[in-house]
Amino acid sequence: MSKALLIGALLVGTAVAAAPKAAHPDFSGTWERYPPPGEKADPRYAPTPIPDPPLKAQYRADREKQQKLLAERIEEGQPAGDNYVHCIPDGMPAMMMGMFPMEVFQRAGQINITQEAFSQTRRIYMNQKLPKWDEVDPSFYGASVGHWEGQTLVIETTGIKANVRFRWTPHSEAMKIIERIHLLAPDILQDQITVEDDYLEKPWTYSYSFRRMKDYKLQEYVCEDNREYVDEAGKVHLKIDK
Repeated sequence: MSKALLIGALLVGTAVAAAPKAAHPDFSGTWERYPPPGEKADPRYAPTPIPDPPLKAQYRADREKQQKLLAERIEEGQPAGDNYVHCIPDGMPAMMMGMFPMEVFQRAGQINITQEAFSQTRRIYMNQKLPKWDEVDPSFYGASVGHWEGQTLVIETTGIKANVRFRWTPHSEAMKIIERIHLLAPDILQDQITVEDDYLEKPWTYSYSFRRMKDYKLQEYVCEDNREYVDEAGKVHLKIDK
């Protein structure tokens, strides 16, 4: 090998060795639930069905009562007595299934996820230790910390208020939510969610898929005229001032 070729080979080898590792994927931007209403999902990207929560026997009665009331109201053509009726945000983990678009803002030390519905924002602090559930004030979105495992963003969340429920499922204040968010395709995002809690016989796992939106800007969503309430039978009524 000539001297020139030898030097060239050494330079190429040095450049490869010095090349930085692949950067983490950038989830920044606006996303919509996939598939949107009326569209059939590509099986490669479809979300998994959400199974019934594997509640322990002593916690099932409360949820079964709520499910019975819900079924009766749906049969009557009544709206569900959920957080939207009460004019309060979904909280976690329900906000991740929002029917409106969401926006992700990503930087090295923090990732924010904002749902258009109720302008809900959760903040994920990177590479920090997850506090114990009793070290944080219970809230709608809890305390979230994240880290990267290769191309997957892993988020742990705790400190969710006991009255913030997903699909009317009771839980303890010690509930922990684990998410694994990764790209299935350049414009398809998947969030695999696992809920761990003493109220459950085993972890409760399901997933959502999202599709990137082009040039969409979140709209303001404020619930400022709440005149609805839900009675003990699960029926929705209007408060009318006389």
